[in-house]
Amino acid sequence: MAQNGFPKSVEDVVATLADLFRHQGQSDVVDLLESASARIEETNYDNWNGGTYTYELMLDVPVPVFAAIEPKLAEIEKAISAKLAAISRGYSNDHLESITITPLTSKSASIGPKAKPPDSETKHLWIVGFFRLFLSHVSAHKVAVAELKKELKAWGISAFIAHEDITPSLEWQNEIELALRSMHALAALLTADFHQSNWTDQEVGFALGRGSLVVPVRLGLDPYGFIGKVQGLSGSLEQPSRIAHLLFDILLSHPATHRHMRSGLAYAFGESRSYSRAISLSKIIATVTDFSDEEKAIIQRACKDNDQVYGATGVVGRVCAAIGVPKPTAAIEIDDIPF
Repeated sequence: MAQNGFPKSVEDVVATLADLFRHQGQSDVVDLLESASARIEETNYDNWNGGTYTYELMLDVPVPVFAAIEPKLAEIEKAISAKLAAISRGYSNDHLESITITPLTSKSASIGPKAKPPDSETKHLWIVGFFRLFLSHVSAHKVAVAELKKELKAWGISAFIAHEDITPSLEWQNEIELALRSMHALAALLTADFHQSNWTDQEVGFALGRGSLVVPVRLGLDPYGFIGKVQGLSGSLEQPSRIAHLLFDILLSHPATHRHMRSGLAYAFGESRSYSRAISLSKIIATVTDFSDEEKAIIQRACKDNDQVYGATGVVGRVCAAIGVPKPTAAIEIDDIPF
């Protein structure tokens, strides 16, 4: 059958599904969707009503993920099919209402891009809930890049830099590939010697080949090759806090990374370690209108439990006005919540 003539891209379909299930608190289905290698295939054509097409969503998932969901596979496929029908209801001649989930075998995994690995395989590389940013850089600047990594953490961004994040006992090349496959975006730190590395161009190419966002950071070198048309941002490694803030702004505003950066923002706010940090993040939170229920709960919990949040002037009121107050539970009365 023909490959994906459906009006929406498979990336958009899967991202929409993941968002829907995330808002409904079904994290197991979200993990399934985000770890899958997905495609849409045409399964039928009927010339009725000017031509009606039927499509199916095919998800190949890593074996560990498939093994975990296999006992309720039929139930999950039924739930996803219902969401697909809602997504495609606006297209009268294009129907996407069925799904097939299969394990990604070793043979199929070697053909084409590998699927995103499950979180259980990458938890040693990233901070839970934070945005995953691969920092492609030349090792000569590793000290300065390590400082940038620290600054990024304050914005809810977990940065991967090979010399710090690879355990010596592990095969370093495989670990770099694992980080590349599980990242949300890549920042190319374009120092004057960037092009001289044996690895930086390959890392950028890997990201582009997978359709990941690549943000060029001009640090003495203009973007070149396939990222030459991307404006990126300018900065200096002597000002890591400025670069971190600019990267955060780009990642939060870009459609391809907004959802994951939104999560990172919520988690960073929850872990605020100073009044000034809580105030800065609360002002940004007040501008975001699409937090999931889970993310709102993280933010609201911080307003109750984190003294650097509820003790910071104006923060709780600002957050309350933006996302509302938490629902009272049997254990917590509404009067006990500092809103």
